[in-house]
Amino acid sequence: MLSCLGVDVGRADVVEVHAVVRDETATVTSAPRMQRDFIMAKTPRPWIVTRHDAVEKLEENLWAVAGDVPGVPVQRRMSIVKLSNGELLFFNAIPLEDALLEEVRSWGRPSMLVVPHHQHMIDAHAFREKLGLKLYGPAECAEAIGARAELTGALDAIKTDGDVTVQPLPGVKLGEPAIVVRSPSGRVSVLFGDAIQNTRKETLNLPFRLMGFGGGPKVVPVFKMMFVKDKPRLKERLTELSELEGLARVVPSHGEIVASAAGVALKSAASAA
Repeated sequence: MLSCLGVDVGRADVVEVHAVVRDETATVTSAPRMQRDFIMAKTPRPWIVTRHDAVEKLEENLWAVAGDVPGVPVQRRMSIVKLSNGELLFFNAIPLEDALLEEVRSWGRPSMLVVPHHQHMIDAHAFREKLGLKLYGPAECAEAIGARAELTGALDAIKTDGDVTVQPLPGVKLGEPAIVVRSPSGRVSVLFGDAIQNTRKETLNLPFRLMGFGGGPKVVPVFKMMFVKDKPRLKERLTELSELEGLARVVPSHGEIVASAAGVALKSAASAA
């Protein structure tokens, strides 16, 4: 399925691939077909700590940890949001080394895990079980998520506070959200799944570079081709997010955090989407 991208397709744990073509013929399939494929449940991956960076303490209520995607030559990021009641919301799941896990637990009370969609599930089952979390994801792929981990509810069932909002991006087939985090400092951060990426070209292998995954921040070409159903609506929402008062950073799940002229960068990505 993914040998054309240099991915070891024989490994059972290689199930999280972000907006890539489904087979070697580069045939574009619809989201419903891809969703059915992922419903064919694999043996849940156990808690396995792979290489990850130190925690980035971005704000009083926002931390992040970046690391490698097992079996795929791209990096991923888990964001951790601390709500006003002390609960922690995890956006994506990366198993952590014991010392860092204890630091996170001492910072707040692990409560919920939000996955952007069913293709961000490689460590979700083990992460949810290890930390005793409630799991939430888009309604559009709830069946596929639930086939691989116990799903508590869709995004609209998440209870946060006035400083954190989790809303699906309009115009996206799988319903992935953007999460807006307002910090006590007055700064605003916007967290993305696959819709906005910002990966340096030199960190990617040749197939991923040829497919346009490098550079950014941007909506990568394969994401536009396979996972966007209404470009004008997506452009409009990205533009609205770029104009948020106090916007200080864009935090993608793949690639570098944008912490300089974040609004300008996000508006540029929106115009090119």
